[in-house]
Amino acid sequence: MYSRLIAWLKILLPLGALALLSTIFLYSRGTDPIATIPMLTGGADPTQTEQVGSPFYAGTTENGQGLTLAARQARFSDSENSGMIADDLRAVIDVSDGSRIVIDATLGQIEDGDRLLLRDGVTLESTSGYTIRTQGLDAEIERIAIESTSEVEADGPGLTLSAGKLRVEEVESTQDIQFLFTDGVKLIYIPQQDGAE
Repeated sequence: MYSRLIAWLKILLPLGALALLSTIFLYSRGTDPIATIPMLTGGADPTQTEQVGSPFYAGTTENGQGLTLAARQARFSDSENSGMIADDLRAVIDVSDGSRIVIDATLGQIEDGDRLLLRDGVTLESTSGYTIRTQGLDAEIERIAIESTSEVEADGPGLTLSAGKLRVEEVESTQDIQFLFTDGVKLIYIPQQDGAE
């Protein structure tokens, strides 16, 4: 519970500071600098449309894997328990073996401090050359535990693949990251040419 609170505060405190700074500039200099500050407001009820431009979070998982989150903009959800919503979210996982996983989503939502919900079209790319596409992923911030909410399609060196479910998790004994495809897996193997004449 304590670690979840710390992870949540790492995101909320910087955003709160940006909000306070934006308010100071707004009232001390009038409306001219609004376009240059990260907090934007508009509409009849500004409290419902406050947005933070280019939010960024960097940290590590429980096992030391690097994690960064960045978005075009973010806003607090109207719902009391729905946390924060981010547009054009990118999550980058730097694995201890030197590889990297990059996840791009049209929409991201943080819930309960350590749950990340990615929706409306998600692409996952690994440095090994594989690309996975799906409509949604549920992930945890404190550990590598990612699960698709819909069917997935993947392609990369030597194969194309479709499956009903994807799970990405960390092997505790080795800290390697493994991709598990289940629920009706269809694999097409594409022989690789070695360039020999």
